[in-house]
Amino acid sequence: MNDYLSAIRPPAARASPLAPPAAGERFVTRDGREVRIRPIHPGDVAALRRAFARLTPDQVHQRVFHAMNELPERIATWMCNVDPQQTHAIVATDPDGSEIRGEARIHCDYAAAAAEFAIAIDPSWTGVGLGQALMDRLIAEARSRGMTEIWGDVLADNGAMIDLVARLGFQRQRRADDATVVRAWRLLD
Repeated sequence: MNDYLSAIRPPAARASPLAPPAAGERFVTRDGREVRIRPIHPGDVAALRRAFARLTPDQVHQRVFHAMNELPERIATWMCNVDPQQTHAIVATDPDGSEIRGEARIHCDYAAAAAEFAIAIDPSWTGVGLGQALMDRLIAEARSRGMTEIWGDVLADNGAMIDLVARLGFQRQRRADDATVVRAWRLLD
């Protein structure tokens, strides 16, 4: 590994009393690999930072809409310590829980009865059904919380996400204020 990459990679995992259990719902991808899908946990900070470091620059831009070399620890800590009343965040991990292969979340706006989604998948795990599995769970969670709509802004050049939301019945429209962004939404009845 060159010095540039090693400088932006988060530190290796250490045993932590806050480490999450390796439990969760078993999911097998189309290519036969297994992950565990479970709620995010405060002990996931280091694994989330490592997962972010594995994203390609394009994936980072598609997830956060700007360039970032690393996920700062304070942001990872915030992402792993969700307010369960407002946010539902899940991760897909290796069977032993050591590495995060996908992360997805909704933030619920109860006044509007709408949930905003966000999702990121490890580049070596794209195209095998993991994104759809996570999105299916977000849709179900939004519905269970009484949301009538789930939505997200997607960069127009993010073909994988545009295809995913289209397969899942989302409507799509370029935003009038920014043609590089597509608003995807689906009514939940």
